[in-house]
Amino acid sequence: MTIRTAATAVAFLLAAAAPAAALDCSLAKAVYTPLDADDDWSAEDGVANAWEITHPRRAGTDSDRPWVIRLAETRQKLAAEFGVAHPPGFGMAHVFMLTPPGEKGKHFDAGKAPSAPLYYFGDDLKRVDPEGEDDPKAPPLVQLPGLSKAFWDWKRDGRRFVPPDGLWKLTACRD
Repeated sequence: MTIRTAATAVAFLLAAAAPAAALDCSLAKAVYTPLDADDDWSAEDGVANAWEITHPRRAGTDSDRPWVIRLAETRQKLAAEFGVAHPPGFGMAHVFMLTPPGEKGKHFDAGKAPSAPLYYFGDDLKRVDPEGEDDPKAPPLVQLPGLSKAFWDWKRDGRRFVPPDGLWKLTACRD
């Protein structure tokens, strides 16, 4: 390999490794997708589900925040909504189910429904919290650790909605 070819290869690798321009939108317009979509416990072999997290604003919920977490699998047209609670004295926010996937309007036992801690991270992987802001900027990463297992354990019949665990990245901004 010549020096010029090696320099070109190094420049190409550095350009490929450089982070893409960060998206800049409000949390209410942010769309997050899983970084590890292969960790989808509800997808059949050879099928790729299309998961996303959004934060629509909702008035009149039991949430501590002016928005809810909407977790959707768009290929199957299933979604669940979660309120956000950050009780005083606790170091983290939690999500609790408001509407289960595919069962709008049906009664369900909220005490047995899936819930999980809620974390937001900056590009540097330091925790951030958009709490208390009227129209907060969307953090680059979201995590709901343990939510996959909670869904897996919750319904044993027809596990069509078991979201992937891990980090979710801000990938789009909607109008």
